[in-house]
Amino acid sequence: MRNIRLVHLIYTFGTGLFAGLLYAFAQGVVPMLNTLNGSEYAKVEQGLIAGLDAFPTGVIVVATISMLLPLYTLIKLRKQRYTKFWKLTFWGWLLFFFGVSVFTIVFNVPINEYVKTWNLSSPPADWETARQSWHTLNNIRTPINLVSFILFIWATFSLNEIGNTKSSEQWEEHEESKSRPIR
Repeated sequence: MRNIRLVHLIYTFGTGLFAGLLYAFAQGVVPMLNTLNGSEYAKVEQGLIAGLDAFPTGVIVVATISMLLPLYTLIKLRKQRYTKFWKLTFWGWLLFFFGVSVFTIVFNVPINEYVKTWNLSSPPADWETARQSWHTLNNIRTPINLVSFILFIWATFSLNEIGNTKSSEQWEEHEESKSRPIR
């Protein structure tokens, strides 16, 4: 049970860090980016992308841990999938995995790769469309990440349920006894 608590704490913290990063970017960086002309935007955006690419352990490792570590909990407690803790953890993981991680890889990263190819002095004619697409996508994944984080926090308050419930064998026996005829 101690391992479950520790692992849950780590991925909840990581998911919260990622939610904070996306929220801060949406509230602080995006409004500034919207004031720039094409050349300025290309320079700043390429700098941001290069900075994140140069220090992948900061963002990628936290995101990967937050994406994969809940699987330890879900697999280890698979026989207790009827509990609130397991269900909240499952939905938090599902939202983070698909709604943030896969979503980012499929939609945001290709835009980043496109921006990296721009000529700084002469960005393409569709630079504003690319910028707006990225911002729109970020506005979709940010609340999804926040909901995932909230589900993990909510699950934390249900963690004691795991230690206080019947073991999976006791639960299965209980379920079977309900279907047996009374003598």
